[in-house]
Amino acid sequence: MHRKAFCLLFGVALCASAQEPAPAERGAELAEQGRCAEGMPLIQQALGQTQDAALKKRMGVAGLRCAMMFDREGDATQLLAWLEEQFPHDPDILFLAAHVYWELFLRSQQALISAAPDSPLVVQLNAEAFERQGQWKQAIDEYRILLQRAPNTPGVHESIGRLIQRLPPTPTSADDARKEFQAELKVFPQNAMAEYSLGELDRQANRLPQAIDHFARAINLNASLGDAFYGLGRSLLDSDRAADAVAPLERAVKLEADNPGAHLALATAYQRLGRKDDAAREFALQKTAAQKIQKTTDAVRKGIAGEGP
Repeated sequence: MHRKAFCLLFGVALCASAQEPAPAERGAELAEQGRCAEGMPLIQQALGQTQDAALKKRMGVAGLRCAMMFDREGDATQLLAWLEEQFPHDPDILFLAAHVYWELFLRSQQALISAAPDSPLVVQLNAEAFERQGQWKQAIDEYRILLQRAPNTPGVHESIGRLIQRLPPTPTSADDARKEFQAELKVFPQNAMAEYSLGELDRQANRLPQAIDHFARAINLNASLGDAFYGLGRSLLDSDRAADAVAPLERAVKLEADNPGAHLALATAYQRLGRKDDAAREFALQKTAAQKIQKTTDAVRKGIAGEGP
């Protein structure tokens, strides 16, 4: 791609001039001109040597585009990982990463379909595609076909259980989902999400001792699962065990600082224990988190409606 067109596409900052010796400057220039065979070796050579941030970004992006254009997936992933390390949270790099990872996914998916069209893995890809599209009934049907072919595949029963919960409720929805989560734990006892989901079903049914057990097992399997700490704290709070609820709820708000429900539950626990200042702080944090969610929701709705800023 010509340098001028490249700058128009990715922004002037990427093309800022820099007093850098070859091979960095030369490699970036060649790659931008579409002379990838000449530019890529120079870019690879310069990755650990270039200090100028603008030139780093410029040559990394140009090299990544060349790698994808010529189906050099290994070079592409190497360059993308380097860019993400050098420019964390950079919108340009995040945008590029989203496109590259999606393209790599599509390529790998097509390669799998070509190599093993009758594989259960292809069925799983189909199910996951339906799930991403919100076609949950079709996804469940595909997951059930997968179970017929490979009944001990981890995660499949848990996926079916989650999808059942997303469908319009029926008188048997809860029991149907519960059976899937229980079946998942027989196949894969380490599935923390299945334990958590069983805990939620029991909590909603006011079976608090069973809920507490499931949430505790989920936490033991995955100590970073904030929802499980929240569920455990709520269940203990609803069991009139405010003192016991504090620790898991404090952990929940650390893991999920933007969860207003966790802050509200912790504030309630503090209030019951007479910790007025702590309760006031958590009530304030709950209000802030709820306002943040509402602001995001309003922005999304405004965007869907096609309204201006």
